[in-house]
Amino acid sequence: MCVPKSRKIQYLAGICVSFAFTFTGAVISWPSPAIPKFIYGETGVEITDEQSSWVVSLAALGALPGCYLGKELSDRTGRRLTVLSAPLPGFLGALIILYTKSPILMCLARVLMGIANGITAVVTMIYLTEIADKEIRGALGMLVQVMNNLGSLVIYSVGPFVSYTVLNLIVLTFSFFYAIICLWVPESPYYYLANGRLAEAKKEFMILKGTKDEMWVNEQIDVMRAHVQESMENKTTIKELAKMKYRRTIYIIAGLKVLQYMTGSLAIQSYVEIIFRHNTSISGPLVSILYGFVQLGAGIAATFLCRYYGRRILLFISTFGVAVSLTLVGIYFFLITSLNVSSDIMSSLWLLPIVGVLSFNVLYAAGLGNIPYILQAELFPINVKTLASSLATMMACILNFIVTKLYQSVKDTFGIYTVFWLFASIAYIGVFFTYFFVPETKGKTLEEVQDNIQNDEVERLNKL
Repeated sequence: MCVPKSRKIQYLAGICVSFAFTFTGAVISWPSPAIPKFIYGETGVEITDEQSSWVVSLAALGALPGCYLGKELSDRTGRRLTVLSAPLPGFLGALIILYTKSPILMCLARVLMGIANGITAVVTMIYLTEIADKEIRGALGMLVQVMNNLGSLVIYSVGPFVSYTVLNLIVLTFSFFYAIICLWVPESPYYYLANGRLAEAKKEFMILKGTKDEMWVNEQIDVMRAHVQESMENKTTIKELAKMKYRRTIYIIAGLKVLQYMTGSLAIQSYVEIIFRHNTSISGPLVSILYGFVQLGAGIAATFLCRYYGRRILLFISTFGVAVSLTLVGIYFFLITSLNVSSDIMSSLWLLPIVGVLSFNVLYAAGLGNIPYILQAELFPINVKTLASSLATMMACILNFIVTKLYQSVKDTFGIYTVFWLFASIAYIGVFFTYFFVPETKGKTLEEVQDNIQNDEVERLNKL
C-alpha cells in the first residue's frame, strides 16, 4: 500500500491554524505586565483590585459562548470557515481595550477576546486531529501548546518594558496576523464526508496527503466514509452524547479537564509577575521572562516527546511532576509568610520558588497542557465530536473562571501557600486518575481509537 508522498501541507496547515493560540497565550498572560502598570499609574486607567480580578477572569467566562459558536460553526459551515471567523471577536476586543480607559469596557473587551478563544479551542484540535496522519497527530496537536507559549513569551518578555498602548497593540497584531495566514488552509475531509460531499473530500484528502495515487486515496476514503456513516447514523444531540456507550469517554475527558485547569496553570500564568513582585525579593519581570522562555522551550520539546512516547505515560509523568513542583512552591511561601522564618535562612532558599514554578512550567507543558485537548478530539466519534468538544471546553472555561477569579480572594484570606497546595492536591489525585482510567491512543487511527474505546465499554457492560 502506498503512503503519503509528502506531509508538507499537513505541517503547514497545522502551524497556521495553531497560530491562533498565540492570541490565546497573549490574552491569558496580558494581566501579568498590565496589572503592575495599573498599580503604578502607567496607564491612565483608574481601576480597583476587585475590578482587575474581573478583567482577568472574564476572558474565561467569555469563552463559554465562544465554545457554543465554535460548535455550531464547525458543524454548519465547516472547520475552515470556523477557523477564519475565530479572530473577529478577538480583534474587536483587542481594539476596544487599546482605546478605552473604562474598566467596564475593558471587561467587555475581555469577554470578546474570550469568545475568540472559545471558538479557537473547539475547532483547532478537531481540525488538527482530522487532517493529520496518525504518526504525526500527537506532534501537530502539541503545536497548540507551543503557540500558546509563544504568545505568552512575547507578552512576558516585552510587556514589562513597553508602554500600555504598545502592549495592547501586540495583542491586536496576533489576531490580525492569524487571520491572514489561515486564508489558504484546506477543509477537513471528515467534514465533507459527514455532509455527503465525497468528491470534495477526496480532493482535500489528496492535497493533505501529498499524493495523486487515486487507488490508495479511494481505499482510505472508503474506510473513513464507512466509519463516518456509521457514526452519523446517530444524531448529534446531548441526548445521544448521554448514552451509555459514551459514558466512559465523558468521565475521562471531564476528569482531565478538572486536572488541566484546577492545577492553576492559568492563574500562575496570569499572575506570575505579581506573585514574585509582592512575595519575594526576586524581580517579577525577570522571572516572568524566564517563565516565558522555559514555557516555550518545554512546549517545543513536548512536540518531539509526543512522537516517541505515548499520551498516557507523558500525562502521568507530567501530573506527578506538577504536583511535586506546586508543593515545593507552597512550602517556600508557607515559610516566608506564615512561619516568618529569618531572612538569612530564606535567602539560602531563594531558588526554591523559581525552580518550583519553572519545573511546573516544563512538566505541565510536557503533558497536562495539551494532551487533554488531543484526547477529547480523538476519543469521540464524528457525530458527537464537535458537541463533546464544545461542552468540554465550556467546562474548562468555567473552571478557568473559578480559578482566576478566586485566586486573589483565597490568597488574601488563607495565604498564597494555600493556593499552591490546593492546586497540588488536585494534581496528586490526578496521578491516580491517569494511571487507572486514561487510555493510550498513540499510533492508532481515529477509527481504531474510537472502536477500541467502544469495545472496552461493551466488555465492561457485559461483565456487569
